[in-house]
Amino acid sequence: MNLEILYLFLIPALTGVLIFLVGKRSRLFAERSAVIGSALTFVVSCKILIQTTQGEILSLFREEFRVDALGGLIAGMVAFLGVIAVVYSLPYIRKETERGVIPRERFHSYYGWIMLFLASMLWASTTNNIILLWVIIEATTLASVILVAFYWNRDALEAGYKYAMLLTVGITFALFGCVLLYAGSSPHIPSGLDPLKITEIAKVAGKIPKSIALLSVVLLLAGFGTKAGIVPFHTWLPDAHAEAPTPVSALLSGVMIKVGVYAIIRTVLILYPFYPVISPLVLILGVITMIVGVLMMFFQEDMKRLLAFCSVVSIGFIIMGLGLGNYLGIYGALFHLVNHSLMKALAFFSFGGVIYATGSRRISELGGLGKVMPLTGLTFFVAALALGGIPLFNGFMSEFTLFLAGVKAGHAWATVIAVLVAILTLAAFIHASYNVFMGALPQNLSKKKITEVPPAMWGGMVILSLLCVVIGVFPQILYPLLYEATKAIFSMVAMP
Repeated sequence: MNLEILYLFLIPALTGVLIFLVGKRSRLFAERSAVIGSALTFVVSCKILIQTTQGEILSLFREEFRVDALGGLIAGMVAFLGVIAVVYSLPYIRKETERGVIPRERFHSYYGWIMLFLASMLWASTTNNIILLWVIIEATTLASVILVAFYWNRDALEAGYKYAMLLTVGITFALFGCVLLYAGSSPHIPSGLDPLKITEIAKVAGKIPKSIALLSVVLLLAGFGTKAGIVPFHTWLPDAHAEAPTPVSALLSGVMIKVGVYAIIRTVLILYPFYPVISPLVLILGVITMIVGVLMMFFQEDMKRLLAFCSVVSIGFIIMGLGLGNYLGIYGALFHLVNHSLMKALAFFSFGGVIYATGSRRISELGGLGKVMPLTGLTFFVAALALGGIPLFNGFMSEFTLFLAGVKAGHAWATVIAVLVAILTLAAFIHASYNVFMGALPQNLSKKKITEVPPAMWGGMVILSLLCVVIGVFPQILYPLLYEATKAIFSMVAMP
């Protein structure tokens, strides 16, 4: 009875409910409750991560809840970025309220929804029920759609509507895929065992009829791929990332789309050994995703949209690694998943500091901010260099791992494309970073009193910057986590 599994998502869920019930009376109560709740959740996730990295598999209620090293890794990333996002939100949301962007009567609801959002993502990392996995993935959409549209203006409402419609329709395909997997596997699962458990389905995956298996894969990729932001199911992502409050954008890009990848790993990879056509399909989807993402980066005037399309690029790298199908490819995919969570959260938090100080997010309206916001400029450059794959930063190490995996798997064409995409990503960031932080302050900003962001904001940015550098120089520190998570994936797959 590993009750910490329940604590992992019940603590943020109950904190969110408490904020809705009491938080309207006191702004400080809402803020402090969110900080305490997210901090306690992070402590629980650390305990789970340590246990699973040591090879333990935690379970509850006859394995209805099951957390292996992969689930522990996802939960750890969600909780870690969650507590940073909540602390970052304290001055950020206050400033937005003072500007009149957020009505004071809705101030507390922001923290209530963000805690429920974290709870839904953490719950997804613990379930072993294939239908419940779909339900929880849909719950992450319902919990976050309010946050995407939180500013309640025309653009935010449009983004929220688009986000809700596309993800609800997309995830419906995943439901059909989950039902097909259940229907195809249940006749082969011994009586007395639960045919809805993913671990039981994985044991008989090779006995699922080919037509059912392949159709379910297509539906699962379309459904969970919409959540992950895979092309052509990515169209919600730029609008949602751009219009949401910056801490929410960081969570959407840093961890929520990774929950979609997690669902793909749990449901699609179990069929890899039996149907060789699946792996090339996933690989091609990954390559197409990164190409479309990097090309769209060059057409963005809104920095948050540029960062959103960069997320599409990184998801392409991750899916490419999964599509390679070998150990190094999957290890590299998980490595890049962790690195991208850190890099992209850092990029959004850093540019959120620019929005906090200037009220603008259009590249053409900015410039010279490195002189008045040196710390924010430095952390953004760290994120840009890491996302651009420069050596001595964590992004380079995971991308290089994927390049090696591509060559080893005999897919040199995909490796060449991935290298070109990495170079173009760096070029896009150099152009954007120079225009925002270098040169002279434009006239519209020279009249404003622009200063560095408060410690509650730059504290998390500095921590993430240090992690990007430390992992880039000493990547072996992540080896135990990634090794156990990769091993958990292969141990779940029943080889023929």
